[in-house]
Amino acid sequence: MNEKKRVAFLCHPYHRGGVTRWMADAAIALSADGHEVYFITIEPAKEFFSAKGRETMLQLLEKEKNAIHIIKAKAGYEFEFGTKEYRAYVYKKLLVKLPPGTPVIVSDDATIWEAVAFIQAYPLVGVLHADEEHYYNLAEKYYQQVAVLICVSGRINKITKERIPEFDPARIYTIPCGINLPEIDVNIHSGDLLQLVYAGRISDYQKRTGDLVKICSLLVIKNTKFHLNIIGDGGKDRTALERKFIETGLQEYVTFLGWHSQKEVGRYLSRSDILILTSDFEGTPVAMMEALAAGCGITGTRVSGIEDYEYHPLAADCLSAYTVGDIEDAVNKINRIAAIPKGIRQQAARNLAESEFSMRVCLNKYLIAVSTIKTGTATIPKITLSSFDLLYSKAIAIARYLKVAISHRS
Repeated sequence: MNEKKRVAFLCHPYHRGGVTRWMADAAIALSADGHEVYFITIEPAKEFFSAKGRETMLQLLEKEKNAIHIIKAKAGYEFEFGTKEYRAYVYKKLLVKLPPGTPVIVSDDATIWEAVAFIQAYPLVGVLHADEEHYYNLAEKYYQQVAVLICVSGRINKITKERIPEFDPARIYTIPCGINLPEIDVNIHSGDLLQLVYAGRISDYQKRTGDLVKICSLLVIKNTKFHLNIIGDGGKDRTALERKFIETGLQEYVTFLGWHSQKEVGRYLSRSDILILTSDFEGTPVAMMEALAAGCGITGTRVSGIEDYEYHPLAADCLSAYTVGDIEDAVNKINRIAAIPKGIRQQAARNLAESEFSMRVCLNKYLIAVSTIKTGTATIPKITLSSFDLLYSKAIAIARYLKVAISHRS
């Protein structure tokens, strides 16, 4: 990586998917390479109601020995259920413990963007993780306080420039979030059954998982021998999807595996031929990166982050894309990738992952972006919250806590 830098990450307390997983992995990798790394987050006094069994960010960071400087505050229901003004106040109090001038890479939480934008002594590194209004709204609201914007795909970069023409385009970068590439499992499954896999949240919103039923139905009509493993949870959406497979008589072709750890997902991907991604929109899907790293081919919708690699020189033998909702084309593309000899497909997928998605490739690009930031002499403002706002937030927190606690008991 480049010359040693000082950088900080500011994140909400719990691991909530690809964004937070990347933040932990990136912080660990930068620290391991000798950079001065700070990680700011909340330590739950006891498990938050909203946690739903997820690991905390601190637990993710503790899994590997590292020299990361942890800046944290213990918090309970008053933080989880309080006002956003109170949460921003807590984050600001933690933020000012950083050495002045430290660039701060923020998570996808609007309150965190607000906290860093308030203190100009710490350059804000805004990351737009998906082709979604939430991120464009954050960029539009805080672009005057942002030092650099990182877009995880070409489409997001293009739309950001269109929506914020006042922002210097030289300070907008396209950098997919990297992953730690696992050792590739060269064991290729035997047999003629095409092993398909879906990995991610089971949801019709964004993920469009209802299309999996349509794809499987057409594969059966076309006499493709296959089995689909579905990895992930989704509450009512998962239940509805299971019921749909039964109603259409396709239950023998699919297995719902539920939620699995990152390592377990990697094992399933390495034993699969093709990952199917049906999304309406994405950033650059972590599932795509992890599948390619495991030697698994991809057939996905032509959306942000997938379309960037459809015509990549290394993609011909491992990746194909189709228009959202075009089931006929999806099945044709699945069969095209399936026809490529397994060994060739596996090596092509791994080569593409190493070229574009390794954590080292990602962080080298981040360090280049951070090195362009000009740090000034902005003073650190006094961090305050009025007595009224503190009392109001606590009252709101108590009311919300009691409501949730009672509903959990009933």
